Amino acid sequence: MHVFLLANTKIGELCVVTVYKIVYTYRIMATTANILTLLKYYTSKQKSPMVEFTEFTEYIRRYAQHHMNENSDLVVYCGNSYVENVNEEIQKLVTEHQVVMGSVGNKDCIFVVPYLVEQYACVYQNIEANCTIPFPNFIDLPKNTPHSVVTQVPAADIIYRLLDKPDLNDKNLYCIVFTKGVPSVLFPSSVNMRVLVDAALHKLQHLLQKEESHDYFLKKLTVSNPGKEISIKSFFSQFVARPEDALEVIKNTGETFYYWSQLFYFIKQDYNKLKDFTPEDINILQSVAVAEIATSYYKSRAAEKQQKDEAFECLDRLLKNPPYYFNMSDIVKMKDPTGVPLLGQYMEDELHNHLEKLSSESANNELPDLLIFKINDDDGYFIYKDKVMPLLIRLCNDARILIRESLVKLWYSYLLNYDSLPEMRESPAFERCLERELKNCEPVLYALLNSPFLSVIAFDDKTPGRVTLFRDGVLVPYSELLMISRAEILSDAKIKLPFWYSIPVFSWLLSLLFRKPKKKNKKNKNKTPQAATSIVMEEQKAKEAETVKKLDDSDKGDPKLSRKRELRKAAGVAEKQLVPENSSLDRELEGYLNEWNDRIGKKNHDNLTEDMNNLIRDYLRKTLRTLKTEPLTLERINSLSDALVDSPSMTKIKNHPALKRYVALYIIKLVKNLP
Repeated sequence: MHVFLLANTKIGELCVVTVYKIVYTYRIMATTANILTLLKYYTSKQKSPMVEFTEFTEYIRRYAQHHMNENSDLVVYCGNSYVENVNEEIQKLVTEHQVVMGSVGNKDCIFVVPYLVEQYACVYQNIEANCTIPFPNFIDLPKNTPHSVVTQVPAADIIYRLLDKPDLNDKNLYCIVFTKGVPSVLFPSSVNMRVLVDAALHKLQHLLQKEESHDYFLKKLTVSNPGKEISIKSFFSQFVARPEDALEVIKNTGETFYYWSQLFYFIKQDYNKLKDFTPEDINILQSVAVAEIATSYYKSRAAEKQQKDEAFECLDRLLKNPPYYFNMSDIVKMKDPTGVPLLGQYMEDELHNHLEKLSSESANNELPDLLIFKINDDDGYFIYKDKVMPLLIRLCNDARILIRESLVKLWYSYLLNYDSLPEMRESPAFERCLERELKNCEPVLYALLNSPFLSVIAFDDKTPGRVTLFRDGVLVPYSELLMISRAEILSDAKIKLPFWYSIPVFSWLLSLLFRKPKKKNKKNKNKTPQAATSIVMEEQKAKEAETVKKLDDSDKGDPKLSRKRELRKAAGVAEKQLVPENSSLDRELEGYLNEWNDRIGKKNHDNLTEDMNNLIRDYLRKTLRTLKTEPLTLERINSLSDALVDSPSMTKIKNHPALKRYVALYIIKLVKNLP
């Protein structure tokens, strides 16, 4: 009846809920066979962490007999060996440090750690409500409690660990040990470490809010930092005036950690002069010790965050450097200007989150800053959207030269055998041929041209002399994009033929006599039209390899030239790292040359190129002495190119990233061809 009357009010509702919770808890307790749970229940009923062993075993026996029908696991505590069975379970709890065995007088007693944890958690609730309540000390443990119930830990270790990763449970009662004679503090593992730090800061705020202490310590800080009176006053008033946000103040103080350390030093210095410490004095010293460690923790986290932010800024800059597109394996290997890997300054999951943020977040329904495209079914490549058009222009120029040269050679070989291809006669077949060749020789360009974001970038492109990529919403023909004419290629191929191929009747008669059967040409027709550019690239690489081999063979007999042979080999290794597999050194040089050399007019363009090449040759000639003692690695080549490009004489050239890559490639070319 009383329950229903109480239910009409909000307080009554809370009471009803509490009653049901108590009833439910009692039912659970009444049917459990867990010894630790029963120990917690028994100590809470006795209001003491200490339980006599014989008294508890008798309680377990009666309990098991009464509830055996509800829980069959209690049978083991009903027979003659119930004492041994209870003792076996107690020993397991001793091993887990959930209970501690001790002797009081002539009786064996069990000390339950979770009970103490719960009691001291209540103490910290009271401290949160009233900051003048002192921290619990080691001497505050109940009488006869053995020292082994607490887990002694150094203050810095436990505060750092639990601020980093809170682990709330009722398994440990920590005894936080400070240095320099400051009394230790008891801290239960069921309380968040931020509560201890917050309580320590509140106690210091309470001290500094007193008028005499406020003016005294503010004057000390001001005198020790002349010229910074305004910033110190702002720091001091911010901390003292916001007791509810004490922890947030210390976490977000930025560069004022030095002021914190000074303030703590002055407080300790003042209190250490005392001969006899009152409980309030000890409380302040403990608060300073906790706050110092917390400040050091947040200072180290702030430094780590700053280092991480700088590493991500460096990563963003590197992603905007040539070759402008990078897969995940390339990004993982990136290093800062000092040669330290970026991965390590941030974690791999943080890297994934950073890239995901850049490639997904955008404002005003625009494309994100970082875009992703795929080549075939490989991993995605990342590219900044403002680098898409410059990369497209460079790759189109590179592909045009290579495809044109390869098609001229291919068509010449067919015409020489009095044969022909569909792309020689039909424009649609020629477009399909260009698409095949482009996909083979420049898969990056082909993937970008077929990416879903290109139409948006091409529409938003505002650069002078913009290239038209789409017409009526459709990509322009490859022949127009690459500026390749079917008639010109056919004409160039025919020019290479012997003169009698131009005599109509005579060439027709020769074709009847010398044209190869279809069977023999079938293999070539299936193979060469799809891999013409790859054949040209293989020929170029074979010639380069043969040249390097001849140079190495000529040096074998002369020990003075062995160093040059080592440099050439090192340059070959660096070339493999900088030049993609589907490209060549000369082709990359030509591509980056067109990026940084923006001079209008062929004469001005050639003059600037020649001046730059001469400058690089002179610079390399001077540095060959150091190259004799240092290994020629990619890092060394990049440092040489950085030193040259960052000189004052290069300020007029705008595209420094492309120029740096050109200088590095040209150094490799010069070293590979050392006489």
